[in-house]
Amino acid sequence: MVAAVMVLENGKRKNPNILVTGTPGTGKTTMCTTLAEATQLCHINIGELVKEKNLHDGWDDELDCYVLNEDLVCDELEDVMEEGGNIVDYHGCDFFPERWFDCVVVLQTDNTILYDRLSRRGYKDSKLSNNIECEIFQVLLEEAKDSYSEEKVIALKSDNIDDISRNVATLTDWVRNWSLPSQS
Repeated sequence: MVAAVMVLENGKRKNPNILVTGTPGTGKTTMCTTLAEATQLCHINIGELVKEKNLHDGWDDELDCYVLNEDLVCDELEDVMEEGGNIVDYHGCDFFPERWFDCVVVLQTDNTILYDRLSRRGYKDSKLSNNIECEIFQVLLEEAKDSYSEEKVIALKSDNIDDISRNVATLTDWVRNWSLPSQS
């Protein structure tokens, strides 16, 4: 899971770190997987990492998910993030240190499309309505804007495969342009 990325002598990362966030069902993992293939950056799915490394405080029966231990997650990622070259995939963003990320992407999906996606995943009742409300009120976009400098945060539409392809192309170009000064 950890990318072997060189760090320049002056301490600057050779490759950027990108955080991709958004309400569950907005296409984060699909886009991150494709972006990682296109850029050779390392995709870190926080949900999977939490399960694999037991970085949680137990199970929440009401929300039907693990209770994330933010301190354990940050401790686990510290060295990898300092090296750079990572795409972090998670539905929250306010607990990660701002210094880790060069770009914060918030994926957004039309509420009707999102409702259908989450229903197909088996989300029910309060979990379904909570996630739809988060999207309606742009909770994650506001969280990103409150947690990171404005120039780092970008909201991208993610309703279909064409949107994902366009987003991957845009971010791949951004990664290449970010890397250019380090190459010379």
